[in-house]
Amino acid sequence: MIYHLILGSNLDEPIRQISIALAKLQERPELKLRRTSPLLESKAYGYEEQPNFWNQVLEIESELKPEALLRLTMDIENAMGRRRDFKWGPRNIDIDILLAEDMVLETADLTIPHADFHRRLFALELMSNLVPEALHPVLDKTMRQLFCELNKQENKMKALAAIVLAAGKGTRMKSEYAKVIFPIAEKPMVQRVVDTAVSLNCQRIAVVIGWQKESVIACLSPDERIVFAEQTEQLGTGHAVQVAEYALEGFEGDVFILCGDVPLLTAQTLQKLYKAHKETGAAATVLTAILEDAGKYGRMLRDARGKIKGIVEYKDASEEERKIQEFNTGIYCFDKAQLFRALAEIKNENEQGEYYLTDTLSILYKAGEIVEGVVLEDLMEVSGVNSQEQLAELEDIYVDRVRKYWLNNGVMMYNPATIYIGDEVELSKDVEIGAGSILQGKCRVESGVYLGPNSLIEDATIGANSVLPGHNIVYQNEIAPESKLFFGEKRIRD
Repeated sequence: MIYHLILGSNLDEPIRQISIALAKLQERPELKLRRTSPLLESKAYGYEEQPNFWNQVLEIESELKPEALLRLTMDIENAMGRRRDFKWGPRNIDIDILLAEDMVLETADLTIPHADFHRRLFALELMSNLVPEALHPVLDKTMRQLFCELNKQENKMKALAAIVLAAGKGTRMKSEYAKVIFPIAEKPMVQRVVDTAVSLNCQRIAVVIGWQKESVIACLSPDERIVFAEQTEQLGTGHAVQVAEYALEGFEGDVFILCGDVPLLTAQTLQKLYKAHKETGAAATVLTAILEDAGKYGRMLRDARGKIKGIVEYKDASEEERKIQEFNTGIYCFDKAQLFRALAEIKNENEQGEYYLTDTLSILYKAGEIVEGVVLEDLMEVSGVNSQEQLAELEDIYVDRVRKYWLNNGVMMYNPATIYIGDEVELSKDVEIGAGSILQGKCRVESGVYLGPNSLIEDATIGANSVLPGHNIVYQNEIAPESKLFFGEKRIRD
């Protein structure tokens, strides 16, 4: 009879343990090894809070009955010190019978085909590699078909939406304008946040508006995915998210919570947050950060296992809790159904008398749901804007990032700190840019172009190998390749 066995280990050098078990199987005269699959690393199945496993599938030939083969494999496990006190726990070796040709068997000790292997991606991947056309005798599908179906199912992305909080006044801006409409590098802050949500393929983007709502609506580029929700009273972040519920009516999936005054947050960071959210099956995942002194930020509370159990706002925190260095950035990913279920339970019994969004984490934790956290690496990404001074500082940081990108991609700049390059500008290699120049809007500057000092290029194209002596203004126009401009009688860079 042809059997397929799977070997797994996640303790004591797993690959070595599998090698030892394989050698012990080969020593048995009752067994003939026909072929083996590659080794594959995978996440633990069942109890995920343990090291990753290494697995390998063997095809063997034997005249042993399945029950006798089971006893033989258990003897090898026992000889190698296999622990059996925790069904899903870590182990140095595990040997299971997956298939015995087309046999179907169910006893108190053994089920063939293995009861769960068609739900384990790692097992199907190995079987698909070794015997892709072998049929599952119960499901009547090949290993390749089962693997493809499960792989597609597990990798299917949930639908994504975003809630952008943009209702605040921003008193410290000392302005009657809504804070989120102030521009950073040519675009309103809130537009940059919405653009990030769009880049992540969010199907619905609920923008919560309040103060100067007409100006916020007007500053955003039209997009059929944007739905506005008005917060008429400022009753806290929890209340702000609650008012967006109707804007997400009919949507099922995961929801980012984003702040309209945090314009430097990158799509890459949100992708990392979402990846952790999806892989852990979390009801809520929060972006956290660590500072030696976390100031007035809300502190992350973790249980004895290190799992997030809640957030305490600074004003409500004890002296001991204020010593915690990990803090809440205010950026989240929630399962939509879990989010609004938890929001229905929050209360405003706190120093501020507000409904805190942060309270949803402790509600979900107490309900036995998974609450995950991802630690942010670059704190500047979550820097908010509370004053005109902070706005200017963030713009400097943003513009400097754009400059550095081009400096590291073949563009030469004279006195770079004086040069402004917008994020919609396209530059080719071997472009030279003089001090004090401004390039903004949808510009394209082709290879070999020289832009002299104090040039202003906006919504324009400069053809390859053209020379502009400086102090030029090119607006909504196109300069042909090889063009040479003059200063009086003097020809520049001919």
